[in-house]
Parts: sequence; C-alpha cells; structure tokens
Amino acid sequence: MPSQKVELIDTSQIDFDPENPRFYRLNDAHSVAAVIEEMLDDESVQDLMLSIGQKGYFEGEPLLVTKEGERYTVIEGNRRLAAVKLLNGEVPPPNRRRNSIATIQSEAIVTPPKTLPCLIYQNRRDVLRYLGYRHITGIKEWDSLSKAKYLAQLRDEFYAGLAKKEQMRSLSNDIGSKPDYVAQLLTALSLYIRAENSKFYALPIEAKDVEFSLITTALSYKKIVEWLGLESKSDIEMPSLNEENLKRALGWMFSKDQLGRTVLGESRNLSELAAVVTSEDAIAVLEDSGKLSEAFLYTDGPQVALEKALEEVSRRATVVWNMLPKTNPLTNDHLDQSDNVFEQIKAIRNFIRDKLED
Repeated sequence: MPSQKVELIDTSQIDFDPENPRFYRLNDAHSVAAVIEEMLDDESVQDLMLSIGQKGYFEGEPLLVTKEGERYTVIEGNRRLAAVKLLNGEVPPPNRRRNSIATIQSEAIVTPPKTLPCLIYQNRRDVLRYLGYRHITGIKEWDSLSKAKYLAQLRDEFYAGLAKKEQMRSLSNDIGSKPDYVAQLLTALSLYIRAENSKFYALPIEAKDVEFSLITTALSYKKIVEWLGLESKSDIEMPSLNEENLKRALGWMFSKDQLGRTVLGESRNLSELAAVVTSEDAIAVLEDSGKLSEAFLYTDGPQVALEKALEEVSRRATVVWNMLPKTNPLTNDHLDQSDNVFEQIKAIRNFIRDKLED
C-alpha cells in the first residue's frame, strides 16, 4: 500500500461498503440496518465495542476509504466503523440487541470518537488486493463464501481479459493458494448464485441456511460433480448443469425438519451421498424415506441391500440375546416388544418363502 497522509473524518460521513464480500448474503447490502445486524450476529462487533468503550479506539490502524462526492465509503474497516457508530449512538441497534448495546454504552468509561483516522483512495480497485492479504492470507480470515465472492471481484476487476487457466493462476498467486482450489471455490459460487437467482427452487431454505463450505466440499466428490452435470469441479461456467439435481442436492444438504436436522447431516456423510447419487434405486429410497443411511444400502442394488439389512437384523438379535442373562428383572414391556419383533420377523420370513414358492 502506498504511503499516504492519515486524515480524520467524521463517522457520519462514512458509509459501509455494499460490495464487501461479507455482506453477500444480505438481501439489501445498502441497508445500514441490515449491515449492522449482520455485523452484530457474525462479526463480534459487541466484543469490539466493549474494548473501545473500556480502552479507547486504537488509531494506529486507519480505515481505508474511497471518496464519492461529499461522502466516503469504507473498504477496509467495516467492523470498526460499525462498533464506533453504535457506541456513539449514530446508528440504532436492532430491537433484539437494544438492551445489550445500551448496557455497553452505559458502562463505557472512554468517550467514543466522532471522527476516525482514514487513508483515502481514489477507487475501490486500489484497495481490493489488500483485502485478500488481510482476510484470506492474513489473521482476520473470511468464511468460504466471502472468499469466493472476493475472488470473483478480483477476477472481474483485474483478470477479465485472460484465459481461464491464466485467471486461476493469477488469482491463486494473489491469495497464496492453488489454482484448483480457486476454481473449485468459484464453481461453488456459480452453483450458489444459480440457486439464489432461482430463489432456491422454492425449497424451504434461505441464504442464511446455506453452509457454502458444504457446497465447496461436495465438489471434491467426482460422482456428485458428474451427477450435477459438471465437467469437473472447475466447471465455473456450468453449461450442462442439471438444475433438477442441484435442487435435490440443496434440499438434502440444507432443508431442515422440525428438529432442525437435514437429510445429509454432517459433511462426512458426503461420501455416502456420492454413492447414493450413482443409483436410481438409492435416490428413490432417499427421496421416499429421507434417510441417507437407508438409501446408502441400495447403492449396490436392492438384493445386496436386503442381504445387508438382514445381516444387520441378525447382528442386533445376537446383541439382544447376549443381554438377556444380564437383565434383571425382565418386564412385560420386554415381552410385548419381543412379541412385536417376532411377528415382524415371521412376516418377513413368510413373504420371502411365498415369493420363492410362486
């Protein structure tokens, strides 16, 4: 960054950056209220307010701003600006945070500043590369969606005229990563944007429900990539994307039941999902039951699935048998449950026998 003179600017003249990658999920990144709420929810702004209120504002790290007319936009330092604006009462907190913010304000022993030290740049482009140094390779790391959005901004601003391979190489050099990882992030972003533009295909999910890193990780599984109609995990343009399968994948990964559970569950279950999507039988079971573990049994076909299920029943029965001598007393409830199991097993045996005799 070039050496420049630090200027003190009134906080009322400084606006938040609507293009900040962290605000990408917001319905309206131009809304101060939306930005403040996001900052309070995800950016530990209250902790920063406490620090400033007790120890004062550290002026050794100026905000990086651009001038637009008579006002300024903060490109680096949105979190610090939010903390100060809340402390000095310039912007109101959301209703659900009103009491906690009022407590921080009342307990502050240092008067919050009305002006902040800033370095002024001609345009956002001059600061863009520094953001990557600070929030991707630096200590204040962004989440994967913010990283992907930032990479897209870098690509469009600096490398739009290059071939894709050169774009990925240049971007990877900027953030100290590998071209394949950059391409995978941008492909995941393309999937996210397609879904977002399609209002998530009328699924019961919103942007805040989508764990973007899960989409990125899913692209590490070749079977999922092919099922989505992508040429590879680096297929950023996605000309052959199967949107019906994208809708299914999003539903399994992010739609929640009444207990807050998704069909996929944890990210480690992506390996099972990758196997399921290769089998129409397994997909049908997953859509019918909503149980990934059950659908996974069908990935080798119904016959093998039945064999595995019967083997599991046999193992469970052995466990129960070994528990009986150690359980005292046995109860009528135990007897009723065993009667139910007996009837179920007998019905299964009779069904198989009748089919074989037909």
